[in-house]
Amino acid sequence: MKFTAPSFRTARTAGRGASRMKRTEAGGNETGASIGEPARRAARMLAAFLKWVLLGFAAGVPAGTAGALLLLCVARATALRTAHGWLVFLLPAGGLFIVFLYRIFGAPNPRGTDLVIEAVRSPEEVPLKMAPLIFAGTVVTHLFGGSAGREGAALQIGGSLGYGVGRVFRLNEKDLHLLTLCGMAACFSALFGTPVTATVFVAEVVTVGVMYYSALVPCAVASLVGAGISRLFR
Repeated sequence: MKFTAPSFRTARTAGRGASRMKRTEAGGNETGASIGEPARRAARMLAAFLKWVLLGFAAGVPAGTAGALLLLCVARATALRTAHGWLVFLLPAGGLFIVFLYRIFGAPNPRGTDLVIEAVRSPEEVPLKMAPLIFAGTVVTHLFGGSAGREGAALQIGGSLGYGVGRVFRLNEKDLHLLTLCGMAACFSALFGTPVTATVFVAEVVTVGVMYYSALVPCAVASLVGAGISRLFR
């Protein structure tokens, strides 16, 4: 009987083959991971984009509607005052009526636009009752010949409604800030018919010289919605 010595060359070859197989499997896993990570990142970015498109739309509808109604009411009030000049003499009574409204609704010391801007930079809350109060005060002021610009009213009404929409969706503080800006942009756009200007304006008005780039997409959507709603009222 003959005994054959084991072949060390065969053993070494088998060992090398096993090592190559392990390296191939490891490389395949790394390749799969490297391909999967960009895909997951792209999916997260797409989800965030769609989220803010929908939220911008949600904030743009009420704020844009309020802006369009304010534009219509101010125009009617101005036309009525022009036709009846004696209404100017009732301006003090109109002022007392506005003060009465603020007292009744529990806003004796309104901070106006400063409150809305501060709410975007801090945990400050914007009360929803600000929107109807500013709306009524602006219309009454124009009716009796008072001096009241529409820019501040747009920021206050839109900011209040945008913040309210954010509270409905139970957003966190950072997202509430963005939705407040969306409401401001939508109302401003509805009043002046300038969606691009409204988007850039609200992204810069919070801090002079600083652009809130994260607000551009949702504010652009809200501005377009506001401008579209305003056209329906004309």
